[in-house]
Amino acid sequence: MTELITLQLLLEMGEMRFYIYPVVVKNNDDLILIDTGYPMFLPLIEKEFETKGLNIRNLRQVILTHHDHMGAVKDLVMKYPDIKVKCSAEQIPYVLGKKKSLRLEQAEKFGADNGFIQMLKSVEYLNSVLELRDNEIICDGVKVIETSGHMPGHISIYIEPIKTLISGDMLISEGGVLGIADEQFVLDKEAEINSLKKIVNLDIEKIMCFHGGEYKSNNLKEDLEKIIIKGYNG
Repeated sequence: MTELITLQLLLEMGEMRFYIYPVVVKNNDDLILIDTGYPMFLPLIEKEFETKGLNIRNLRQVILTHHDHMGAVKDLVMKYPDIKVKCSAEQIPYVLGKKKSLRLEQAEKFGADNGFIQMLKSVEYLNSVLELRDNEIICDGVKVIETSGHMPGHISIYIEPIKTLISGDMLISEGGVLGIADEQFVLDKEAEINSLKKIVNLDIEKIMCFHGGEYKSNNLKEDLEKIIIKGYNG
């Protein structure tokens, strides 16, 4: 039996204050965490596991939709060394620190808030990570879908038995409205739209967004089709 448990973690940095929503996939007794949030978030993750009645020592895998969301992963594997970390092949060089963070490059180029830049620079990289392939089955009914656009090699996770998509940063939920990733954070807008076209025909009733949390609709396909048609044209 596969269950989903959403974590709610608060980022507070200067004037920035918002929640993020990593997701735990529970497959029998084994736990899989999708994304880890920001640096120094391990205590928040541990507290949320406890609050949700989850034993963090049953955490077997951490799956990164992309390297933006790896902030707490080094602390996790240092404290819980049996955890396996996985991401797409395109993202591996960034997770290992062999290539500079694309988000850091962008932040420096466009003069982002210094606190945000310093936070990105504080991310600690891993010594090893395992590769996930498009359409790979992680566990019963849980599949990887390559959804580039926000970043190259960005992935989403489809949980077919419960008709749910974990979308990483491909989609956001804001004020109960589903939307496409903000244009300023998307590195390839054409690829982003193509990724939405890739998932629009999946049997989905719920989308879990890293920014905004759960979005549920009886007309999800229509919602996605409208987003695709509108694209980044206004």
